[in-house]
Amino acid sequence: MRWIVLILIAITLQAGKIEITAKKFEASQKKLISRFIGDVVIKRNQDIIKSDEVTIYFNKKRKPLKVVAKGHIEFSIVDQKGKRYKGTAKTITYFPKRKEYLLQGNVHIVQLPDNKRLIAQEIFLNLANSKLTVKGSEQKPVKMIIKIDE
Repeated sequence: MRWIVLILIAITLQAGKIEITAKKFEASQKKLISRFIGDVVIKRNQDIIKSDEVTIYFNKKRKPLKVVAKGHIEFSIVDQKGKRYKGTAKTITYFPKRKEYLLQGNVHIVQLPDNKRLIAQEIFLNLANSKLTVKGSEQKPVKMIIKIDE
């Protein structure tokens, strides 16, 4: 499929830049949002998120408040301690000021290099302190798979 629009955008954030490529780009100065649609790839430092759609919400000073990825999502995120988290989710919200990710909707994640697997409905990842908070539901409890050498 031919690229309709190729967007390379660099947004200065506290932790550096975000580069986004997509097939289509829309922006509303009135609503303070930018939308990227179709085969979206976000790169931030070592983090990579691939999704169907991304919306960036800005404050009145045009600084990003949050970045929301939706659709079929694949991700690879690295925290401050060098741990890599790879997996899939339905929605990922990144809060640049706090350096935090909220992964939601049938989240499957593998923590490397330990190869720990987590399956949950919601995972909150704070990059600054390498802290994970995991939530399940009564119908779908949190599930962790750990390989134990005997």
